[in-house]
Amino acid sequence: MKIEAKTLVTPDMVKPTRKDFRMRGVFNPSAIRLKNGKVLLYARVAETPKHDEKTFLAPRCCGTHKLEWQIEKLSRRKMKLAPDYYWLSDDISRLPTISHFRKITLDKSGLEVEKISEKPDFYGVRDDGDFGVEDPRITYLKKENKYAMTYVSVSLHGGVSTSLATSKNLNQWKREGIIFRQQNKDVVIFPEKINGYYVALHRPEGTMIFSKPSIWISYSKDLIFWGKDRPILEPRNNAWDYLRIGAGTVPIKTKEGWLEIYHGVRLTKKRDPDSHKIYMAGALLFDLKNPAKVIGRTPAKEPLFGSDLDSEKKGFNNKVVFPSGLVQTSDKKSVLIYGGGADSVITVRKMGLKSVLNSMK
Repeated sequence: MKIEAKTLVTPDMVKPTRKDFRMRGVFNPSAIRLKNGKVLLYARVAETPKHDEKTFLAPRCCGTHKLEWQIEKLSRRKMKLAPDYYWLSDDISRLPTISHFRKITLDKSGLEVEKISEKPDFYGVRDDGDFGVEDPRITYLKKENKYAMTYVSVSLHGGVSTSLATSKNLNQWKREGIIFRQQNKDVVIFPEKINGYYVALHRPEGTMIFSKPSIWISYSKDLIFWGKDRPILEPRNNAWDYLRIGAGTVPIKTKEGWLEIYHGVRLTKKRDPDSHKIYMAGALLFDLKNPAKVIGRTPAKEPLFGSDLDSEKKGFNNKVVFPSGLVQTSDKKSVLIYGGGADSVITVRKMGLKSVLNSMK
């Protein structure tokens, strides 16, 4: 299969929000083709304060309607450092980084950057994502003429949950609150109602050991209250996605079915649960009239793509590809798949639509 891949945005292309912050990564964007033909990304931007030898700094959003910061100072002697967080003495953690979203405008080809916002376009507030907002997915609902954005809201009291915001113009957003409570992530909403219901894919984690993290489906009449939950897709034994899976991109409608690009995870050493996790990508095809029915999936022995670019092989988390945005090219013959590489950069892949559909079994 012919794949055109490139690194699109790197941290050095993005301006930090504050002078005392430094960039950690720009990654996991949503993607929308605008009415003028250009592609708009809403990208996750992760920043961290500049720590010193005696203290670590844990940032937090404390504003109610605007971006305001609170920086908690933690003594290195009174906490334990993990790769992604700090452990405090009472087994409660804090984050060394904080994330927000910025707009990135691409040209009509979807392969070249035209403009990157110099300040946050969507961010956490005191009651919604005070520890940051992460991994947006934006669905355009044509009949309603509005955008629905799901995102991970990380907060002191709400934990790691998925929230919803809606907009008419991709500028002003109405925060609708939590729609899938912790630990439930990777939420994507289909672009139209099916059989009278909005449809969402999501990935609850839970704490039980009977099954691995899988993709579920839920339905809603109003985008706020979701139900009729059921798992529809699980990791596969002896496959590239045997450890865990999660929805990636908002599905697009094709003649064959709803096409969605998802991520799967395996361990570097299968028998060592502490070994490094490798993220790869695959394709899914859902029945047009019954989205709970999976009619196509990337083969177990061959992912759609892995960490082929150097920027995906080495970064904050090595060997990670995380598909999060999908649009068709202007001629509808190819798809553009946007995602995060190594939790550090934004990548894009151009692939023939027929080739993607024919690659599934």
